[in-house]
Amino acid sequence: MGLAEQCIEVLDKNWKGRFTIPSPRLYPFQWNWDSGFIVLGNLHHKPERALTEMEALFSGQWKNGFLPHIIFHEAEKYSSYFPSADYWNSGVSEDAPADLKTSGITQPPVHGFILEELYKAGLDIGRISELFDKISAYHQWLYRYREYKSTGLVAIWHNWESGMDNSPWWDIPLERITLDKLEYIQLERKDVHEVKESGSTRPKDIDYKRYLYLVDTLREHKYSEIPDDFPFHVLDPVFNSILLESTRSLIRLGKVLNKETDWLLQKLNQGFESFDVYFLDDGQDLYFPYDLVGREQLKQPCSGSYIPIFAGIPSSARVQRMLKPYKKQSQIRPVPSCHPKGSGFEPKNYWRGPVWVNMNWLIWKGLLNYHLPDEAELVKNQTLEMVKKYGIYEYFNPFTDNQSGTGYGGFDFSWTAALVLDMIKKATT
Repeated sequence: MGLAEQCIEVLDKNWKGRFTIPSPRLYPFQWNWDSGFIVLGNLHHKPERALTEMEALFSGQWKNGFLPHIIFHEAEKYSSYFPSADYWNSGVSEDAPADLKTSGITQPPVHGFILEELYKAGLDIGRISELFDKISAYHQWLYRYREYKSTGLVAIWHNWESGMDNSPWWDIPLERITLDKLEYIQLERKDVHEVKESGSTRPKDIDYKRYLYLVDTLREHKYSEIPDDFPFHVLDPVFNSILLESTRSLIRLGKVLNKETDWLLQKLNQGFESFDVYFLDDGQDLYFPYDLVGREQLKQPCSGSYIPIFAGIPSSARVQRMLKPYKKQSQIRPVPSCHPKGSGFEPKNYWRGPVWVNMNWLIWKGLLNYHLPDEAELVKNQTLEMVKKYGIYEYFNPFTDNQSGTGYGGFDFSWTAALVLDMIKKATT
């Protein structure tokens, strides 16, 4: 069976009638940006399913426009995920759905550029128009509740909102949560029992306690605000790159659908004007998060440092300089979630070193938009070779001489399957 056929088999296996789970056992519900990426694969396989996936995701949207990072469809049937729907207790907010449990934080807003792909595929224009309104409401929520001053940039309140859960980027903000504040937390982790080598491939217990401390604090404030002493308040270049690109897509779609988009154009322009001011380290030619508590950039080279390429932010010359380290050697696959020379690098541990297909896909798409086919082929070919060699896993060792013979985390991982399928199909059409 070829790689494309293997990817389709995974997408079929993980389809639950209205949505796709990220991976069997480990992630039994619907995740926000996972679903967006999964849509791209299903556009090559079952386009109608792709549209249904997006509609199922937005069935969990709150009245105020907020879109949660987990939609707990049929939560009572599954006990293999922690923190559970009951732990999140989304009902503390009067804006949450009354008949569907969700989490209380969000994830990178991929939905605008995903919706544009649904439109290009020629799917039902009425349903696309309805999704446009829901995505637009989500963007309004982001700018209303999370925008920093009038920069067009929005903040995240939890490391999980970045999608890069235990990235070294978040070490400094998380270490503000001192051990004495964590004594009350009782862990009921399920993830460590569902994957192999969990001691070296998953976040540690002390990290998880800090994540739960943030959840507990946000829940106490009904997920609508943060206290003055809240330790995690960060501008993330990945989240904001994706937001800008989705905003750009909404503006284009708005013209076709006859929707009002002047306010989106204003935010887009503000975001582009502010981006380098907060995120760019000109000396390293890389982008880093800006910590609003410490008032400093969190300067750790990570795969996220390259995602502004997806939004067309750096100059073509800067993009060439950014990729230079990966052109000169063959020992490291592009692009590790933490550079091997960075402090905190762990080759197997989640977002502290492994390569993730979704990040490589974003960079690949960006390079194509820069008309850099050779650089794009480097990222694409390394990604396809990696998945073909090790399997359709959640993440992968960044070293090309890795002898483990396997990937890490969840197996039969849906966005890996979907984005690899997209890379293959785009390469042959």
